[in-house]
Amino acid sequence: MFSSNHPWRFSKIAAALIIFLPFLSVLSFDTERELPAHAVPPELEGVGLEEKLGNHIDINLSFIDEQGKQVRIGDYLKDGKPLLLTLVYYRCPTLCSLYLNEISTALKELNLEVGKEFNYVAVSFDPKEKPDLAKAKKEVYVKDYGRGDGSGWSFLTGNDPEIKALSSSLGFSYKWNPYNDQWVHVSVAYVITPEGQISRYLKGIPMDERTLRLSLVEAGNGKIGDLTDSVALFCFQFDPSKNRYTLYAFNIMRIGGFLTVVILAAFLFRFWKKQNSSSTV
Repeated sequence: MFSSNHPWRFSKIAAALIIFLPFLSVLSFDTERELPAHAVPPELEGVGLEEKLGNHIDINLSFIDEQGKQVRIGDYLKDGKPLLLTLVYYRCPTLCSLYLNEISTALKELNLEVGKEFNYVAVSFDPKEKPDLAKAKKEVYVKDYGRGDGSGWSFLTGNDPEIKALSSSLGFSYKWNPYNDQWVHVSVAYVITPEGQISRYLKGIPMDERTLRLSLVEAGNGKIGDLTDSVALFCFQFDPSKNRYTLYAFNIMRIGGFLTVVILAAFLFRFWKKQNSSSTV
């Protein structure tokens, strides 16, 4: 078992194995049962993700932060910064710990700083978890991050109605598996605009640093990042099938066309100037 107190960088193969551990354990209690081709096992029914890009989350939903203070989701948006949001549960022995470790690694590689350019919030979808557990998790990851004073980070817990309302607005569905005492769920990060709009879904492990950066810059509406990021967003477009930004051919052609016009105009200007000079001699 990997400890959740020390973030690690796993290989893709190891990550894939750990991702599927909860699902394999769900099915292990009844190995003799045969299912029709392409059928979803009953234990996994109702678990998954329905993307709701462009929808707004309820920023007035109330949760409890790691200090035991009541907060609203909107509190992390009122400073005009985008929000990186994840739904996890802190006692998870496999997937959540791995996912939080991967997020921590991506955040350390990012030259945008948590608390300055954007905020990061983890919300437990297990209503039995309390602030003391959230506080311990925050301390581990803030220490590992090694930048800033911990502001902009928050690990929240809450009551079942608010948790379900938030998860529903994000399209996130999960299910308790009594056979191994674990929640069955997917892992995904959500990029939220300062207005509370769902801007991007970042799925899977590992998390790509460039994709995370461009997603935050895009959600920030030009208020964070630099000129290089603006150019990158013009040339790259998010591809949901690949879960990352890829070159956008149409805009590349537009740039090429613009440069051609500029070069041609410069050539014609010099040509006309030379002709005018010759005619006045």
